[in-house]
Amino acid sequence: MNRAALLLLDLLYPNRCDCCGVRIRYDAAVCGQCAGQLADLRTPYAVWAQQQTEAVPWADGAAVWRYADAARSGILAMKDGMRGFGRYAGTALAAEVRAHLPAETVTCVTWTPMGRARRRRQGYAHAELLGKTVARELHLPARGDLLSETDTGTRQHSLTREERIEHAKRFLYTGADVRGETVLLCDDILTTGSTLRRCTELLLDAGAERVYIAVIAAALPH
Repeated sequence: MNRAALLLLDLLYPNRCDCCGVRIRYDAAVCGQCAGQLADLRTPYAVWAQQQTEAVPWADGAAVWRYADAARSGILAMKDGMRGFGRYAGTALAAEVRAHLPAETVTCVTWTPMGRARRRRQGYAHAELLGKTVARELHLPARGDLLSETDTGTRQHSLTREERIEHAKRFLYTGADVRGETVLLCDDILTTGSTLRRCTELLLDAGAERVYIAVIAAALPH
């Protein structure tokens, strides 16, 4: 689409920042104020990892922001069906993977799956958008055939750590061939790690050689 068409489209449907809702340029992803907040929120995966007392099954990870302020509102907007922040965050996450993980050893990208009922309610799968954006940026195959989710109707954010571990059993391996693959597993938020732990263990048990994780944001104590 050429610039004139984009400008006309912006007049009819003004482009807005997914993080705060203010109007922004037709070719911008977030407003200047939110971009500044996101810069202040930059937090590597190592900060989350240093606070963990249990070993994790994945080899290493990448994260972009701490889950707060503009990062939090952007992710919530993704879950409400607004896709601009997902593309913006996916590009930032791919850059983080290049900088902090051996991206040249990764053979495919996947993501935490979403059940059909939840996808219908939300309108799309935000982790899938994120994973496909990362895969495109890294020039890697995007595989959505590896994992599935059984719909439970339970919202994970309301669960305790122990309940999250049990709830993560809703994720299943599909039976697709993953033997010998080095998989980059994408998700939006890393909190207790129960979802990514379950998905990583399923992939490793199915024959994946190694799994790395990549998340937009890590939830840390204040």
